[in-house]
Amino acid sequence: MELESVNFDPEKQEVFSNVENRPSFPFDTIHISCKSDAYQGKGYNYAGVLIYAYNGKTKWETRNGTRCRGGYLVIKDTKSEEVNEFIAKSDGKVHGAVYRGAFGEEHNEAVVIGEGFAVVKGKFKMNSGVFNKAEDSYHDEERCMDDNTSRCVEKVVNYWKEAGKDFLRCQNFKVQDLLKE
Repeated sequence: MELESVNFDPEKQEVFSNVENRPSFPFDTIHISCKSDAYQGKGYNYAGVLIYAYNGKTKWETRNGTRCRGGYLVIKDTKSEEVNEFIAKSDGKVHGAVYRGAFGEEHNEAVVIGEGFAVVKGKFKMNSGVFNKAEDSYHDEERCMDDNTSRCVEKVVNYWKEAGKDFLRCQNFKVQDLLKE
């Protein structure tokens, strides 16, 4: 299934623009999902996904009833029961397992456009084979996130790390503010 380009809204910031002359998915907020795990320190590793669109929609509901919109971010402990349950069964290993654990479906059961990242020994990594190097008309051959997206997500991840178990106190981050500095 081929997605159509989403019309650009000048009130929103265009974050996903990984490849020239390909559709982008503008959104104004990055939202940390309540399905995310809390940061517990450098002794733990985490994987995350930032979702832009689902079957051509920038607002949608997943199989397990999670309501999402472009800019939806999930971060999971890679050793959690939820991730380990799906890691061997999911296409894309860790990022695929994070997606399946959070949304109750495989990322390839729909046309899911997003990017993946990790926090390894406390450090932000912007790589994912399943999301960033997807074989579709929205990505290139790189495993790295788009630069603007990476800057924004790293700032949100830094907040998430500092907040620890209290990360739900602030779940929404304006892209305009994240792009400043």
